[in-house]
Amino acid sequence: MTQPGRIVAAGFRRELGLWDTTVVVAGAIIGIGIFVNPSNVARILPAPEWMLLVWLAGGALAMIGGFVYAELGSRLPEVGGQYVYLSRAWGPFAGFLYGFALLFVINTGGIAAVASALASYVDGSFVPLGAVGRLGLAAGVIVLLTEINVRGVRPGKRANNSLMILKLGGIAAIGVLMLVKRPAAATVYHLPAASEVTLAAFFAALVPVLFAYGGWQNCGSLAAEIRDAGRTLARANILGVALVVVVYVGLNWIYLRVLPPAEVAASTALAADVARALAGELGARFVAALTVVSCLGFLAVITMTGPRLYYAMAEDGLFLRRAATLHPRFGTPSFTLRLQAGVALVLLVSQTYDQLLSYVVFCDWLFFGLTAAGIFVLRRAANDGEATHFRTPGHPWTTAIFVAISAGVVANSFVAAPRQAAAGCAVLAVGAAAYLVYGRQARRR
Repeated sequence: MTQPGRIVAAGFRRELGLWDTTVVVAGAIIGIGIFVNPSNVARILPAPEWMLLVWLAGGALAMIGGFVYAELGSRLPEVGGQYVYLSRAWGPFAGFLYGFALLFVINTGGIAAVASALASYVDGSFVPLGAVGRLGLAAGVIVLLTEINVRGVRPGKRANNSLMILKLGGIAAIGVLMLVKRPAAATVYHLPAASEVTLAAFFAALVPVLFAYGGWQNCGSLAAEIRDAGRTLARANILGVALVVVVYVGLNWIYLRVLPPAEVAASTALAADVARALAGELGARFVAALTVVSCLGFLAVITMTGPRLYYAMAEDGLFLRRAATLHPRFGTPSFTLRLQAGVALVLLVSQTYDQLLSYVVFCDWLFFGLTAAGIFVLRRAANDGEATHFRTPGHPWTTAIFVAISAGVVANSFVAAPRQAAAGCAVLAVGAAAYLVYGRQARRR
């Protein structure tokens, strides 16, 4: 068994530069959440000032998360990303549990759900598909993006970059349309008053905001394919998260510029309603197309990143031996790419992904907190003298705030969604049992 975090990167091809890596960071965050979640926030915080403040607060926490993962990527620029960070800080058991949750809940459940959402948008706005057609389209998208990534990191990055350009171009077009149409301001702002909101309501609204901002953790898995990984990963994490914060706060301002807070709260398809108010049904259809592109962009990134982490687990002897091989021609983890697609297709067909997604929040934020806390361990182990390209600003306070927020999200899961939290614990318990098998096999090597 190799030491966790000491992954041999032979065979991987360093094809990703700063722009490509930044696209991976931002693309894993910008999904469909920003087009619908502001309505959920508005139902909890009806005052527009507080709506914007909670998105700014979520952005600030996302930036801290970006800083934390920038330092981790700088310290440990190795294939496997978060698995490596957890394994080096807390031991192989923590890393394995995360990889297990990623393969059977977090990544594959997200892939199945977003592919299904994409098919639903196509069915509802462009081509009538029916139930069988929606299922076929969703499955086809999963298979297509997987095979693109099997054929090399270069085709994968081209798909990611193209989709990101389309995504950002579409979002910018909404802003340009608002400037051209110059609608009368639908919202009047005042200085935010503390009496208008309770602390409990603010944190309740922060939950869907944090969901929308999640995803910056994915890029580290690609370290073996990034040029000058230690420096590039740190810069890409910061640039990618900063880009997302600007986009998210800007879109929320546009929503409130076009629709009053009450209509924002009542909307079930907010971005489409805003575009409809600006340009009629053509605008609404444009947003539907933008949502499809956004789904494709998210799927392209998640399809690329997860399999590198499973490969790292296999290199450490903690997963199937075949998973530790690369395609002889393309230099990609083709087996884990197709394995991930297979699990996602099972979830898609069985329709269990919507239940699994409710466990994602619990699992994701549990490991976010553990990973961030690992900085304390890694700095102490290195006597804080290890050369890195980046160090988290404001550490230990900013890191402690992020860990505390992560713990709060996990604790809140047991209060707000006890069944889902219990199910998340059950998934981790199954992972712990699997570790007994793979851990024993690894120790024999």
